[in-house]
This record gives sequence, structure tokens and C-alpha cells, in this order.
Amino acid sequence: MTNISTRWLLAAAVATATMPGAVHAQTNDAAKKTPVDAGVNSSPLPLKHTPRPTTGAITSQDLMTRLYIFADDSLGGRDVGTEGHYKATTYLAGELKRLGLKPMGDSGTYFQTLPLKTRKVDRMSSFVAGGSNITLGEGWAFTGTENITLNDAEVIFAGAFTDQGAPAVTPEQAKGRVVAYSITSNGALQRSIMGYVERPEGAVGVMFLLPAAARGVLGYVMNGELALEAQSRLFITDPVTTQIFSTGMATLAPGAIGAKLNVKALVDLQSPPFPARNVVAMIPGSDPKLATQYVAVGAHSDHVGTARRAIDHDSVYVFNKIVRPAGAENDDKMGNAEQFVQINAELAELRKTRPARTDSIFNGADDDGSGSMSVLEIAEYLATQKVKPKRSTLFVWHAGEEKGLWGSAYYTEHPTVPRDSIVAQLNMDMVGRGSATDQTGMSADGKELRGGPDYLQLVGSRRLSTELGDVVEQVNTTKKHNFKFDYAMDANGHPMNIYCRSDHYEYAKWGVPVTFFTTGGHSAYHQLTDEPQYIDYPHMQRVTRLVADIATELGNRATRPLVNQPKLDPRGTCKQ
Repeated sequence: MTNISTRWLLAAAVATATMPGAVHAQTNDAAKKTPVDAGVNSSPLPLKHTPRPTTGAITSQDLMTRLYIFADDSLGGRDVGTEGHYKATTYLAGELKRLGLKPMGDSGTYFQTLPLKTRKVDRMSSFVAGGSNITLGEGWAFTGTENITLNDAEVIFAGAFTDQGAPAVTPEQAKGRVVAYSITSNGALQRSIMGYVERPEGAVGVMFLLPAAARGVLGYVMNGELALEAQSRLFITDPVTTQIFSTGMATLAPGAIGAKLNVKALVDLQSPPFPARNVVAMIPGSDPKLATQYVAVGAHSDHVGTARRAIDHDSVYVFNKIVRPAGAENDDKMGNAEQFVQINAELAELRKTRPARTDSIFNGADDDGSGSMSVLEIAEYLATQKVKPKRSTLFVWHAGEEKGLWGSAYYTEHPTVPRDSIVAQLNMDMVGRGSATDQTGMSADGKELRGGPDYLQLVGSRRLSTELGDVVEQVNTTKKHNFKFDYAMDANGHPMNIYCRSDHYEYAKWGVPVTFFTTGGHSAYHQLTDEPQYIDYPHMQRVTRLVADIATELGNRATRPLVNQPKLDPRGTCKQ
């Protein structure tokens, strides 16, 4: 699941985890008395696993074989546009060919290549506000793939850009001006970087105002090496805001007019060394009348790559379990003295059974190796059935979800089947955890959510079609899967905005009913510790069987799920 802030938040986690006394376990009396938490992850599986041939049945052994391959160190964290992700998509295509699925990508292949570019910022780029030259990367930065040239352009402040979107400005207000929005939350920051805002009619540019504490974001934005073709957006920090508007963000009023800007933001674009590509395949339906309709099943194949330097794996594992139980979602938590006593006690226990291990690879076993391999297991299961579902089953492994839903956005803009022929999309993202020791999320009112033996989160299942939500519940009951569905993360207005943060949204915005299946968050979310040995394979098997049965039911029903709820604006801003 996407979380654009991971890169700059990681630095804080690394700094904390490597403090004296955190990496080197102490042996004082207080530490000795602190118990080590029990749970699924306390006794992980081996670091390596010998693969075995997979079968037509959905089994935990098959899933384990697949995931240890897909989340292996040799794939380097599967960052889109890298050799590791290229290898991952090659593995998927090879398996699909072996299983006999029909290619549904470009030119008769399994691949749909995204128009991804490497992006290098020209250091001669300049930003002058009110006669003052602002230093690139320190006071301002920009993202996107187009050059920006502004000559004496006025700035108008529109208000706060929030998790729910951008405040409106009239064409008359925006005409010939740069429209500025303030950023006051991490969710809004992610959305601004992803490009979830259109340039208002008449405007010559869009600019986001960041608080001084978020200055580090400028470096991340400026150094982003990969991009899809998109409008560029300017980012400045609060001190520059004061130069432009003569007041800071806290006292800035919507409608305020700022100083004129002279900007030259220049980028050099080239093709990446390895293509970014969706993987697309299909099992034809068995009913000639319904075979032109599709049940889509998908996941995302990418993760976030590697860290800048190797650090101690177990220190990160224990630190996050105690201080950041939701992983990257808890970036603001730095730990206290009592917690560090417990951290050192747990490290001392771990050192009794295993040596220290440095780590620099974000393997993405759960996010989203688990979903990708579950979808592949469903593909093998359906391919081996003597009687196929009446409707065709479309499988899509999306690239670049972690960058901002790139692959699913591109696929739904350039579908390889008619978009209105897709009757539903079932999205599997992070389906390999969900134990009672995992903090799987938060309720809308701030209460911790925890997993359990029958735990599964559902998001979006009734947002467009209540009938689809009913089908999911009915299959769970009639097929005796016996999951206890948690809908807390699907609440309207939920601050974590999960509905907008995985690939199902890109289908939903075009009116396709969706269900997002996930076992939820945990301490390894976007961390070096998201590795195959921490996955609960029997639980993952159950989730995979459930989704396979739902896909089969949707494929065989006489009618497609009725869309009876308000449709989204595909060009609008996602609001949960």
C-alpha cells in the first residue's frame, strides 16, 4: 500500500534504532526482567526456503514457495524501473505462460509498459520571489515532468490542501496566477506529491506551502528520479511563504495575493534502464454470452527498493514492534526511556538464538508480495479447473503503486479490455499478516485495531455496489471461510484515507465496483523487516481461497453487480 513519505521518514527510524544502547543490547537488571512479547512473529521461519513445484490447489506451501522467490534479496526491493522489478515481472510472465493464460498486454505480450521517465533536475533552475533568489532544495523544489517558466506571475492563496482535496478557486481568481495551497498533514503531503490536484482553470501553476519542519521533503521531491508524464508542481517552505505573502502559513487567509514570481524549473527526461510494466493476463470465460465481461483480480508488484545504508535488522524489528507498531504510519514516534529498556531486553533475547544481521533491502513480502503471489495462486487454481467461470477473469499486477498508483491509473486510462466490461475489481494488498499482535490500523475515532485468527479487513465493498458487498459476505458464509470482517478502516472521512491509497481506487473512480482485501498494517509496514519469514502462510491461504471463491461467484452470476451508489468523478480528488 502506497506511502510516499517512507523515504524521508526512514531517516528518523534509522537514527533512533542505531542510538547507543538500542543496537547493542544492555544486560542490566531492569532489562533482564522485561519479557519478550509472544506472537506469530516471535519464531519466524527460516531466512531461505527451497522452492517446490506448485499445484492447482491453493496451499500455504505454494504461497510460501512463491513469496520466498518474489521477495528474495536478489530482487532488491522491486522498486519500479529497476532491475529487481524487471525480474519480478519476468517471473510473473513466465508463470503465466507456463499456466497457459492468455497474454493481455502490449503487442501480444503479458506486459503493458508505462511511459516512465528518469527525471534529473537542472541545477540552473531558479526561483525569485519579491526580488529574492531562493536556493533550490533548501527553500523550494518541484516535481513533475514539464519545465516551468513563470515571468512576473502573481500568487493567490486558495487555502489548505487536505486529505479531502483542494479548496475551489474561480477561473477569475486563478487567471494568470499561481494557485497556492498550504499543507498541514502527512496525508495531504502524500497526495500533493502524488499529483492529486489539477491545475485550476486559468492558472499558470500550482504551488504547495510546507511548514518549516517539513523542509526535508524538498530534497525528496527534488531528487525523485522516476516520474510519469505529469504537470509539474512547486513546493516551498514556510520562510519563503513569508517572503511572498508577508505573513506565515498560520495567519495566511484564503484569497491573499502574494509577490510576483519569476521561476525557471527545468528537468531532463530519459527512459529508465529498465521498463516499468504492468503484467496482464486473462482466463477466457466458458459462456460465449458472458465471456466478454471480466472479473478483475489484482495486486501491485512493486515495493520501495533499498535503503541508503545497511543497518541492524533486529534493531529495526524490535524498535518498530515496541515504538512503531504501525511501521511507517507511526513516523512521529521516537521512543522513550522505558521503551528503550524493553528494546534492549528483547535484543538480548534475540542475540541468544541468532547473530546480528545487517540489512538494506525493503523486501516487501507483505506489501505487496503477499497480494501478488495470492493473485498468481488464484490464476493457477482457475486455470486448472475443468469448467471455467462463465465470465472471463482478468489478472493485473500493477507497477508503481508505491509511487502513487501509477500502474493502475495507467491501466484504467489505457485498458486492454473495454473498461465498462469489467464487472468488479478485487484488490489484494498486504494479505499475509493480521495476527493478534499486529496493529492493523486505527478506527476513525483513534482506537487501535488488532488482528486475530479469523481477521480480514474490507474496504470499499459497498461504496459503489451494495450488491457486491452482499456477495462477499455471502461467499464468506456459504463457503464456510468464516472470516470476521473488519470494516473500521472503510469509515467515511477516515483520516488514514485507505480507500484512496491502493489500486482498487483507480477502478472505482471509473464506476467499477471494488473490494479491497487486506489483513491490515503492522510494525513492518514499509520497513526492512517486511520479509517472507514473518508471513502467516496458513492465514494467507485462507484469504486467497476466499477471494478465489468470490471471483468464481462473480464470474458465474446471471447479472453483474448493480452500481446503486453515487459514482465518483474520475478527474476529481479521492475522498473517503
